[in-house]
Amino acid sequence: MTLEEAGKKFGVSVRTLEKYVSFGFIKKAKSDEVLTAYKDTDFERLGLIDTLLSAGFTPEETKKYLLLTENMGTDEEQIRMLKKQRRSLLDDIHQKQQLLDNLDYMIWNKKSKAQKG
Repeated sequence: MTLEEAGKKFGVSVRTLEKYVSFGFIKKAKSDEVLTAYKDTDFERLGLIDTLLSAGFTPEETKKYLLLTENMGTDEEQIRMLKKQRRSLLDDIHQKQQLLDNLDYMIWNKKSKAQKG
């Protein structure tokens, strides 16, 4: 299967797949003159990779996590990595919530002044 075929099959853009190949998440297939042959197993981790990157893992952290998934007895390290990123996401959420609260106050303040005036 080519990257184009894999993209259609798994619902991922070719550009994303090429990025994953460049990061080393998907091993570059040996190619012949006509097409590059990938197997379904080369793409089984796409959902995991996408989730980790979307959650803010760096490519290096994602590689480390993927390596840990291939080894037995690494659950504690994986949990530590996931919890660390979860804390980071929560910090971002709290910061954005503070900004929303500030904007809500500014809106309320403007409406209050407009009603008085």
